[in-house]
Order: sequence, then C-alpha cells, then structure tokens
Amino acid sequence: MDFLDDILDLRSARLRQSALCSFMADRGVDPQQRLSFIPAMMFFTMGFKDILAALRDNSDKSPLQASVHRYSDEYGFHWLWYLEDLHAIDHGRRLLQLPAAQAFTDVWSLENHATREAVYHAIHLAKTWRTPFYRMVLIEALDATFNCFNEPMYALVDELGLVERLHYFGQFHHRVGSLRASERLGATLAGYVPCADERTTAVFLVNQVFDAFKRMFDCWYAARLPTDLLRPAA
Repeated sequence: MDFLDDILDLRSARLRQSALCSFMADRGVDPQQRLSFIPAMMFFTMGFKDILAALRDNSDKSPLQASVHRYSDEYGFHWLWYLEDLHAIDHGRRLLQLPAAQAFTDVWSLENHATREAVYHAIHLAKTWRTPFYRMVLIEALDATFNCFNEPMYALVDELGLVERLHYFGQFHHRVGSLRASERLGATLAGYVPCADERTTAVFLVNQVFDAFKRMFDCWYAARLPTDLLRPAA
C-alpha cells in the first residue's frame, strides 16, 4: 500500500512529537515516573482484541482478508502479556493491589474517556468500512500509531533493564515494529487497484485512527503521577 506511505509518515512524525512520546523519551525525568501512566492503558489493551474481532470475516477467503486474520491471530492475545507485565512494574502492581471496585471505576472514569473512545471508534470504523482493502488500511494505521509508542517505550524499559523480563512492553513489539503491517504479513492486493474514492477513504481512515490515538495518548500523559506520589509498591 505504497500510496499510504506519505500520510502514514506524516501522521507518525506528528504523533512521535506528542506529549506522551516526548515524556517517555525524556531522560531528564525519573524512568519510574515515565512508566506511571501504565495503568491508564488497561481499557485499550483489553479492548484491542475487540477491534481485531471487528476486522474479521471468516466467510471471506480472499488473500487480503487472510492477511487481516493473520494480524488478528498474531495480536489477539497480547492483552495477556500486558497483564503479566503489570506484575513486573511498580505502577502495575499498584493497580493490581487496588480494590476491584476502585480499579474498575478508574478505567471507566471521565478522565479515561478518550481511551475508551479510541477503542469504540476503531470498532465503528471496522464495522462501517467492511472490505478487506479497508480493513488492511485500518491495520496499517493501527500498527503505525502504536509503533510511535513502542519506540520510546522500548528505550525506556531498556534503560530500566526490563527488556528481557517484559513481554508486552519488551522485545516482541520492538522486533515487529521495524516493518509495516502489510510487509510483515506478506499482504498483497494481488493486482487490485483501488479507485480514487477508495484512496480518498483510505486516507480518511488513517487520519481518523491517528486522531483517536492522539487523544488517547494525551489521556495517558495526563494520567502520569507527579514525582511526590511515586512510592514503590510493596
């Protein structure tokens, strides 16, 4: 999908300059503080599986839809890795120690609305534009947005010596992030040439995903803890 390269590169460059990505990369801030927003990711990491489910169509046997299914299969269980990583991170353990009622109240709070909305909106896009071509466009956009997150996060966990210990925040996402989703999956349009309207819609979908992620990243940045509240979890 070379025709999307320019918009993906432009939006990725902007997202890498977001407050969250800049914060994670700022070595002038204590590294533990730079991880303090991790609990705010809960709804997204759990809800990503539902986004992937909305992209599936088991009745479609086309090669491009098969690539969508491979991506879904590859990423559909990563929420388990996130839960495992919470046990290895002080701020994750703090979340796990909360009473269930408080933890769920935080996840569904007004402050975390942008995170929930990112999941809901991605599902809406997947259910509205229901062709393998548009589904692969959405995957390209989703993959590109989170690559902007993975790059500074990997450097941060490496700084903390946690690369080998973490799964969701460790080596796997860093390793796959060097390739676009379509390249990694071997996705091909098999001679399919999108028309002008499809190209326009594809750019619209990319922008919709990036806009939602920017709002979600801002939500996560706002959830970081100030230095005076950083006390190790037991």
